[in-house]
Amino acid sequence: MEKNKELPLRILFPLLTAYLVISIAGMLRHELWLDEAQHFLIGRDSHSFTSMYYNMRYDGHPRLWNFLLYLITHYITESYAGMQVFHLLITTGTIFVFLRYAPFHLLIKILVISGYYFLFEYNLLSRNYALGILLLFICCVWLRDPRKNIVRIGLLLLLMCNTHLFYAFAAIGIFLFLLPEFARNKELFTPGWLAFSGLFLAGLACIAVQTMTPQVDNFYHVRPSEWLTSKNLSFTGYGLIRGWLPIPQFYSGHFWNTYWLQDRNIGTILRDILFLFFLAFPGFVLWKTARGRRAMLFYYSSLTILLAFFIVTQLAASRYFGMVYIYFLAACWMTGNDSGDVFSMDHLLGRPRLRGFLRTSWYAVLIAQILIGAFALEQDFSRPFSQAKNAIGYIRDRGLTGQEVAVDGYNSGPMLSAYLGRMVYYLDISQPGSWVYWKTSYFPNPRRSLTDEMSRSAYLQGLDRFILIANRQEDTHEMRFGNTVFRLQLLDRFENSILVAENFYVYQVTRTANNSTWAINK
Repeated sequence: MEKNKELPLRILFPLLTAYLVISIAGMLRHELWLDEAQHFLIGRDSHSFTSMYYNMRYDGHPRLWNFLLYLITHYITESYAGMQVFHLLITTGTIFVFLRYAPFHLLIKILVISGYYFLFEYNLLSRNYALGILLLFICCVWLRDPRKNIVRIGLLLLLMCNTHLFYAFAAIGIFLFLLPEFARNKELFTPGWLAFSGLFLAGLACIAVQTMTPQVDNFYHVRPSEWLTSKNLSFTGYGLIRGWLPIPQFYSGHFWNTYWLQDRNIGTILRDILFLFFLAFPGFVLWKTARGRRAMLFYYSSLTILLAFFIVTQLAASRYFGMVYIYFLAACWMTGNDSGDVFSMDHLLGRPRLRGFLRTSWYAVLIAQILIGAFALEQDFSRPFSQAKNAIGYIRDRGLTGQEVAVDGYNSGPMLSAYLGRMVYYLDISQPGSWVYWKTSYFPNPRRSLTDEMSRSAYLQGLDRFILIANRQEDTHEMRFGNTVFRLQLLDRFENSILVAENFYVYQVTRTANNSTWAINK
């Protein structure tokens, strides 16, 4: 593809239509899981922007995505479908920008959007990651002429910082990408650069404030003494590798956020080789022009901060690791704005073996991601991602929604609440709610028994009957509190979920004053 040549619409729209058809089909089959429901409910059940901001204090996320969900749920529709449609519009816009403006060969574009991240992880799962990718890709377009667009780029960096912490890392990388050029031309005190810098610093201030969480009773608080350990460093190395090759454990029955690439399968020597290769590979691709070397500054600065995040938090998820790949695509885009398709690797023509090896490796990564994406889609089509939708559908079909719905398993409630359309009663905290507060005290380890949880709830003990939905099968058939007996009848079970923690068991709980024994009706 020639430098800066846009893909004709007559080619773009059929590709975009095919992508949209697959995405709609996948979204219709995809059930909400915890994180999707969590942020949807914070938007739906917060009474104001101020309360919404406060309700997120344990989540550690900037608020832009939730502000948008608040607007959708309060002014358009309270249904979770509104969030999914909005997310689909974002992902479609992202693919449009990528196909239209990315300075890559058409084959590369098709392979990229057919891979795991753009077909599944950042597409069917309605989170704030796709919004950040859209903003980053628009930024790459405007970086064709940074002087003309410098203030608009600053606005994008501000929005990126308010979207997700990982895009604040990318914003820092973009600032470092632009700084040498403006410094060399003595433009650091021009109005445009000063406005850009002010917007960038405002974005950093926003992310710093919004990601501050309470340190006391915080489920995700990590002690600094646990950071630099061999275990953490090994985990971080795998984080880089898995960002390129998110190969799941295909036969585990629960593929999502599982990883075949681990020591017992490949050994430490191959792990280290893969880590060094994927660490160096972007440098070989980008080392083409002066702009490419500045794109390397963007990539490796963003990557370094991301790897530091892995070291500190040890949070493992494909959506986190995938940012390694997203940063790389953005860096290649920044380079290609000046030199055309970087994946031709024509700067390595004098080294045919190295060029052939790198090009083969790149296509191998793309094909691997396509196969992984196809597998993920097939799994989500053939099995429930979460059984929350089926569990709520069951009690709705049988006219049981008029009863109180109690949930055993605090982190299994948000998706049930999203599908039910109202709050549920959480046994773990003995109060109604919808989204989860990530307090350590709300997640006792080991979990309390159902009898212990019921003994803490005077409210449920006062009900004649209620529906109990648990994410574990209960062996308790009846519970006694004074002269009152609560009997549990298993109505149905919903298993075989992709997420093992989101299988559900639905019980009818009935209050009686007699002391007769009762056997569970299966």
